[in-house]
Amino acid sequence: MKASACSSTATADGIHRPAEKMSGRPMLLNVGGFVMAFPRDVLLCEGLRDTCLAVLLNRFDSWMITDDNRIHFIDADPFYFIWLAVKLRHLSCNRIDVSEIIEGCPALAFYHDRFFAETAVTIEPQHGDHDSEAFRGFMAVMGPFISSSVAGGTGGSEVLSVRVADGGVVATTDATLADYSILHDRFINFGPIGDVSADTFHKVVDHVRRIRLAPDAATPLPTSTWPAELLYACDMYGLMERVYLSMIGKSHSHIKCLFKSSSDGGEFGTLVERVAGVSGLLFVIEDDKQHTVACHIDGPLIPPADPTSTLTTGCPVTFYSISGPFEEGGIAEITVPHDEQSVEVAGTEGAVKDHEGLPVGKVCIALGRLWLGCGEDGRSTDDVRSCCQWVGRGELPDDKTYVGTFNERGNPTLADNHSFTAQRLEVYQVWTTLPADPILPVDDLQALIDTTRHIGMTAQLLYKGERDGWAHETMVAKVGEAADLLLVAKDTGSHTFAAHIEGQLKQPADPTAVETTFCPVTFYSISGAFEEGGITKINVPHDRQYVEVAGTEGAVVGSRGAAGMVCIAGGRLWLGHGGRPQQGPAGDLRSCLQWVERDELPDDKTYVGSINEEGWATLAASHYFTCVGLEIYTLQVPDGWQWLTAVAEIMLAEWLCVRAVCRRAVGRSGESSKSVHYDSRQARAHVPTLMLACVYCPMYLSR
Repeated sequence: MKASACSSTATADGIHRPAEKMSGRPMLLNVGGFVMAFPRDVLLCEGLRDTCLAVLLNRFDSWMITDDNRIHFIDADPFYFIWLAVKLRHLSCNRIDVSEIIEGCPALAFYHDRFFAETAVTIEPQHGDHDSEAFRGFMAVMGPFISSSVAGGTGGSEVLSVRVADGGVVATTDATLADYSILHDRFINFGPIGDVSADTFHKVVDHVRRIRLAPDAATPLPTSTWPAELLYACDMYGLMERVYLSMIGKSHSHIKCLFKSSSDGGEFGTLVERVAGVSGLLFVIEDDKQHTVACHIDGPLIPPADPTSTLTTGCPVTFYSISGPFEEGGIAEITVPHDEQSVEVAGTEGAVKDHEGLPVGKVCIALGRLWLGCGEDGRSTDDVRSCCQWVGRGELPDDKTYVGTFNERGNPTLADNHSFTAQRLEVYQVWTTLPADPILPVDDLQALIDTTRHIGMTAQLLYKGERDGWAHETMVAKVGEAADLLLVAKDTGSHTFAAHIEGQLKQPADPTAVETTFCPVTFYSISGAFEEGGITKINVPHDRQYVEVAGTEGAVVGSRGAAGMVCIAGGRLWLGHGGRPQQGPAGDLRSCLQWVERDELPDDKTYVGSINEEGWATLAASHYFTCVGLEIYTLQVPDGWQWLTAVAEIMLAEWLCVRAVCRRAVGRSGESSKSVHYDSRQARAHVPTLMLACVYCPMYLSR
């Protein structure tokens, strides 16, 4: 049902003041289809009058949309306003305790944060204040509740309503339903609602409403007593892509379907072609029993250059059960261990092998938790709809009751059976437009820099994996010939550590070779590995202070046959580590290995990380891990100190030259002592200047 919007005309200053406003009578409001008498006069009290809701209802009510009965309409959850009206009528002090709604229903807290945000715009009109920064801030928050006919209003132009199963009405605006054609038609052409409960339909509408009000937020799904019915309704109304974004929970996110088995078939080659060059993939798979499994890999599918081989890349992996194996229904998230978050892709003529060396499938995710192209006989097939899926028993969520099946190894599956043929296989790209945050806040980064040096150095960011991509050739190109490098890494377990390399990541001239650079290397634990927290220095043995960098076509090979792209401190940190011996390096830098020997740990700290079978500790959550963040900086002298640096460099060079001359002179026979003393005096003449520079640049003292 469609209701017209009878929005009043007002001046830009919002100086239209209806007579009823001054009467003290409750204001009649239609909130999401529920008509109520709302005590707006209470909002005039001190402590409440500077809220956005007070200003909206007591100054800009003429800018609001009205329904076909000329009642002011607010596109919000009616249960919030019902709760709020009760609170205002029984107000004991000029503040509202929201703890009960925050704990009970996050959706209601969502509205309270908006309507009770403070504003510098006053209820009493000030001529010209619509040009102020305060007014622009007010419109940024309240614009979605103001008619689109008003400049800055984005609330739409008409109220749409439909009757639901319990006899009530659910209403919203055309702006809320603009992107959802199926749901829009349900309001316009196919009411009343009888195929889902009134509560479920209300929650579905409020979900898309909150998406409109906060388009860049990660809007969670509503809490529901009947989560299976909620998902059924979302599917019926064409909202599953929004459900997937809510499930993943990243702000500023967007989604696009790249592959559908219903239209694209099931050929492996077609899948690889459709997703080529795309990072952030979501696989949604439904079996013949309508169990639906989702797998999000925060990375790409990269096939090997050799069509007969395979290629492994590290990327964060998360599984979701959308429907099927849990008694409670609803979406369940499954976390993959830190050291098993990877994807292995076969070439068009190859196959990914299992731990027994048998060619099993075309794509292997999270060390076999999901196989695509896995035939019924356990052999590889080009049909990616042939699947195998399992998770570890300890990976099942504690708040869900698993009612599915276990295989002979005791592993459960999110599908009906461990091996199955997908009736539906879809692959989406999920990406965010929000720039990646720095791994460390500015103050923490500076504290780390100050720990590496005894003076106030600064850092210039050369490479950031989330921004620049994870390709080895990209990293070495970004870093170039820069020296005095600080590498900061973060894993999927939120452990953070750093490596200070007082040299270069120098690439060999021969792309198939390896370049070794001898230079001091020091590790720092920043968070996660030690009970006390804070920055902890880890010294590296002198004979392991070097860095090995592979060419773009080469590999650094360890003593046990495993290979990587960059090897730091004799293997204490690998970037692009391939994992298994003789496998070759990974397809990008995110697959990492980090360890230190136990006796390299500081005595004054309590290590709380893991120790492997060889007695090695790690500064990450696990020895093998996937990077979620990698930054490489070059350390620099602050701009104001560069002239002192130049002086120190010149003086040091001259002093070293004079010292060398003096030493040669002393070693020659037949030279007069006068000439030797003269050279010594020249050298000594430079010392005060050099020392002055060194006061400001202590780094030169170490030379």
